[in-house]
Amino acid sequence: MKNKKHVIFYVISSILLAMIQEAFFNDLRIFGVKPNLTLVFLCVMATRMDCIEAVICGVSTGLFIDIVYGRYIGLYGLLYLYIALCIAFLTQQIYYSEKLWWPIAVAPVPLVVYGVIESFIVRLMAVYAGEAQMLFTNGFWTHTVERILPVAFYNCLCVAILCVPVIKFLDWKKGGY
Repeated sequence: MKNKKHVIFYVISSILLAMIQEAFFNDLRIFGVKPNLTLVFLCVMATRMDCIEAVICGVSTGLFIDIVYGRYIGLYGLLYLYIALCIAFLTQQIYYSEKLWWPIAVAPVPLVVYGVIESFIVRLMAVYAGEAQMLFTNGFWTHTVERILPVAFYNCLCVAILCVPVIKFLDWKKGGY
């Protein structure tokens, strides 16, 4: 992503995907959950970025989500920063970032970890703010099976669908066709 066109592509795509997520996927839920398309796009893009680019894109996307949708400013900025940094670090260390299938292989573990951390922190902040009485009403494992794993599965499915056109576009632009 050394090219300015890639940065413009990333920003415009993140904004469009956030709008598509809210407009289209509110009605198209699987297992009662909807995907997080901006997070999915960040996972796909982070496989092609170095760590500094991943940090910048993660923070900017997370702050966009915080400003538009979030209750706690900065929370998603930090979470997106760490997930983008984790994926970029993994792909730089193993040198598989040029493979088309690599985002599909890398994404599941960070997406599940993101779901667990995000759910715990948001619920902890709600308890602290007095908006909730307890962290998890039915228990953490019930919440994990009913909410976190379906969201992670849906996000992984979206990574598998989204990675091919995005990476083909980036490779096409890099090759100068």
